[in-house]
Amino acid sequence: MLLATPRFWYARQPTLLARLLQPLGWLYALGVRWHRRHSRPGRLPVAVVSVGNITLGGTGKTPLVIALAQELQRRGFTVAVLLRGYGANSRQPRRVGSTDAAALVGDEALEIQRSLPGVAVWVGSDRLAGGAAAISAGADLLLLDDGLQHWRLARDCDISVLDRRHGLGNRLVFPAGPLREPVDQLGRADLLVLAGAGLAPRPPNWPLEKPCFSLTGWIEPPERLRAEPLLAFCGIGLPDKFFAALRQADLQLAATVGFPDHHPYAAADLERLERRADAHGATLVTTLKDWQRLPEGWGSRVVALPLVLDGQVVAEIASAALARLGARRAGTT
Repeated sequence: MLLATPRFWYARQPTLLARLLQPLGWLYALGVRWHRRHSRPGRLPVAVVSVGNITLGGTGKTPLVIALAQELQRRGFTVAVLLRGYGANSRQPRRVGSTDAAALVGDEALEIQRSLPGVAVWVGSDRLAGGAAAISAGADLLLLDDGLQHWRLARDCDISVLDRRHGLGNRLVFPAGPLREPVDQLGRADLLVLAGAGLAPRPPNWPLEKPCFSLTGWIEPPERLRAEPLLAFCGIGLPDKFFAALRQADLQLAATVGFPDHHPYAAADLERLERRADAHGATLVTTLKDWQRLPEGWGSRVVALPLVLDGQVVAEIASAALARLGARRAGTT
């Protein structure tokens, strides 16, 4: 079972435990640097845009991938989404189908596929092969989910997503902190998206000449849920973000339960949650990603509440990404 996100990662100053783990963070950073230096990215004949993050989980990149795919499709592109597929074991590309199980292709892949009718979603650890398969199936733009540290496939535009409230945390590399790379690598992306609520300023490590966007999201619940108590649960990187969004929507939370990120729900988990909900006369609600991992027969007993993003800002991000693609094709930086 995966551990929950450590609270000390987001302390204002590194704690003693973080300092004790810092040498392991240095080793992790060296491994990332070595892997990048010895990778030879392959380039495909269509544009590749990646959405990723420099921190581990919880930034809201999956809703942005979905919204960007919708926006780019509206602009006439035939988009395909490529991702590793959390928990998927296949190296070879697999096109995600609506009847696939989360255990086979990953919860994020199912969330994207079911949110994007008409957009092909491919999983597999070899995303260069996945991209080639997507192009053969008709794609003319590839959207790479969680691609900022993926060196096998060359990209034309990197979008980095950072949670506005939590920011860079204690600014240390995993396991001492939440960073996947040293903080000075934030600026190698082309666009920065500060997602969610909060007052955190533009990070000082982000170059002034590069675009930075503030993207907010909210939950639009069914009207019937506004008049009844809810028991909210989720297994995401930063579960408090989901609970805060529910409160922001003026929903009545009888209780909240957090699980580790990508928690594989068993029937026993849902039975315990349902008993607790019944004690409060409450309805079970969760994120769209968590809903993909529910045991068979539980989908009709739990309400999934997706995050709605500001469409105007998403359109601005898409325009900036396309401008970057145009600059690359013109041979400028």
